[in-house]
Amino acid sequence: MAKNLKFLVALFSLVTFSLHAQNKTIDYLSIPGPIKLDNKTYNLVWSSHPSENYYKQEYLSPGEKIEKYNTLTLIEFVKGDFDLKDVVDQKVSEIEKMKQSNPVVNYETYENNGEYIVDFLMSENSKDGKEILIAERNIYRYKLVTVNESKGVLLFAVSERGYKENMAQFFNNLKNNSTHLIEVVGNYKLPDVQLK
Repeated sequence: MAKNLKFLVALFSLVTFSLHAQNKTIDYLSIPGPIKLDNKTYNLVWSSHPSENYYKQEYLSPGEKIEKYNTLTLIEFVKGDFDLKDVVDQKVSEIEKMKQSNPVVNYETYENNGEYIVDFLMSENSKDGKEILIAERNIYRYKLVTVNESKGVLLFAVSERGYKENMAQFFNNLKNNSTHLIEVVGNYKLPDVQLK
């Protein structure tokens, strides 16, 4: 169990600031697309199946680029027998660690019917720490599921970003609409995932 949890945390901990190498996009999770969320349409633009137990898919609206998106949706599945509370606690621990060196980092957790949401803010700052280059708000929704007779954790998430040129607007929107996206992610009907 502890080994599985460490593996899961290592996967879910991959910071989304990294860029993706180009590869063929495959719908490993058999999710009928596009994803419709909060009056926006998201198409599958990138996927990865780097290990036997781990699947990741990312979705963007038309016209958005993975290198500099405004809103991205992602779905991940990790096979294994996990305690969901342990998974969430590990994510919170990771965020707490980031928070020690970055005052922008903040988070809230929510639990409902055995599912968890972690709403967290992080940033990439200038080397001198005086300027925020990228601010990123992520809402991660975790659920235990069984896929193809394999137990695992499904992560459904939305990531919103602000950049230097629109940072004030990003934080203003966050302040005025802080609960809206949590409700959208929490109420979204999760897809019936099937592995290819």
